[in-house]
Amino acid sequence: MGSADSSAVPGGTNEVKSPSSIERIRRLEALEQERLEEQRRKDERRRQIIAGSTPSGGRHDLVDKIERVTKYPLALLGIAWLVIAIVVLTKDLNGSASTALVGSLFALWAMALVEYAIRLVVTPDRRGYLKRRWVEPATVVVPPRQGWHLVGMEKVSLLVYEAELRAETILKHHSLFRVLIAAAGTLFLGAWLVLLFEENAKGSNIHSYPDAVWWAIVTVTTVGYGDRFPVSAGGRAVAVVLMLVGIGLIGVLTATVASVFVKEHTDANKAVFKKGHDELGQQLSVISDRLADVERRLGASPAEMASLDAAADAEAAANGPIEPDQSASTS
Repeated sequence: MGSADSSAVPGGTNEVKSPSSIERIRRLEALEQERLEEQRRKDERRRQIIAGSTPSGGRHDLVDKIERVTKYPLALLGIAWLVIAIVVLTKDLNGSASTALVGSLFALWAMALVEYAIRLVVTPDRRGYLKRRWVEPATVVVPPRQGWHLVGMEKVSLLVYEAELRAETILKHHSLFRVLIAAAGTLFLGAWLVLLFEENAKGSNIHSYPDAVWWAIVTVTTVGYGDRFPVSAGGRAVAVVLMLVGIGLIGVLTATVASVFVKEHTDANKAVFKKGHDELGQQLSVISDRLADVERRLGASPAEMASLDAAADAEAAANGPIEPDQSASTS
C-alpha cells in the first residue's frame, strides 16, 4: 500500500497541475477574445455613428442632386483659390492687381459658403446631415479641401474619424502621450536654459528663443547642422544633459511607435491562431485525463483496480454502446 500511496500522490499532483496550466491558457485566450470583441464593437459603433443609413426621398434626393452637380465646379474653385492665394503670398503686388486678387479670394470663398448654406437649408434632417458629414465645414473654411467632395463627404468623415482613433490608440499605447509630453518639455526647457547662458555670451550665435528651440531640435534628433551651438560653459553643460536625456526620450518614442505596428500585425493573426489554441486545449485535457487514469492504475491495488474497472464499465454503459474501434482500443 505504501507504493500505491506514493504513486497516488504524484498522480493526484499531476492531475491538479495539468488543468491549472490549461486553465491559464484558456483565461489568456478569454481575455484576448474580450479585447478583440470590444474593439469590434467600437468599430461597429463608430461606423453607425459616422456613416449611419443615408436617407433618401423627397428633399434628401434634392440635396444629393445639388452636390452631384456642384462637386466638380467646387473642386476647381478650391484649386483656383489655392493658386490665387499662392500668388498673393509670394508675389509683391501693389495697387489694383493686389486688390483684385484678394477680392477674388473672398468671392470664391463666398461661393463655397453659399453652396454649403443652400444644402443645409434644403435638407430636412439638418442634425443628421451634419453628423454624417462633420468634416465638411473644414472645406468651407479652407476652400482647397473642396476636392473632398469628389471622394464623398461621408467617406471622408469616416476616414478622418478612423485616423483619429488610430492616433488615439497609438498615443495610449505604453503611455506614449506622456513620453511625448516629457520629450517636448525637455526640449523647450533645454532651449530656455541655453538661451539664458548664450544670449549675452561673447561669440554666441544663439540670441533668441526661436534660435534656441531650433538648436534644441537639431541636438535632440542628432542632426547637428552646426549653424547654432553653445559657446559658454553653462550652455555646453545644458547641451550634454539635453543630448543624454533627449536622445533617450526620442529612442523610447521610436520604439513605442514601432511596437504599435507590431501589435497590430499580431492582432491580425489572433483569429487564425485562436482555433488552433482551442484544439490544443482540448487535446491537453484528454491527455491529462488519460495520464491521470494511467497513474491511478499503476499504483492501485487489485481491489482498487476492480473498482476502477467497474466505474469505467458504468461510464461506458451510461454513454451508450461502444463502437468496434473503440472497444479494440480499450482492450
